[in-house]
Amino acid sequence: MKKRSTTRRTFLKSAAAVGLIPVLNIDSVRAAEKVPKDDPAASALNYVKDASEAARVDKMGTPADDQYCDNCQHYDASVGGDGWGGCALFQNRLVAAKGWCTGWVPTS
Repeated sequence: MKKRSTTRRTFLKSAAAVGLIPVLNIDSVRAAEKVPKDDPAASALNYVKDASEAARVDKMGTPADDQYCDNCQHYDASVGGDGWGGCALFQNRLVAAKGWCTGWVPTS
């Protein structure tokens, strides 16, 4: 039987590939997680899933009634789907597209 030898290069490539698996899984799990109602960051930023429930005011030239997560600079529609998207303010966890928080900034 022929013994197979492992070169240093092969070993390092394999180790690097295996080492990335936990990082990739953590990011994908976090991205799929919706921001919970009792989240401290959500409380601090007055996040609501339905913007009509928030006491919004005109901000940066945008009427209060036109401020939603899906037209905020921090929102990333490519992360979620079906009315949800990632938010940079919440470590890219999912927020409702028609939600709102005090961190709202208009897209440029």
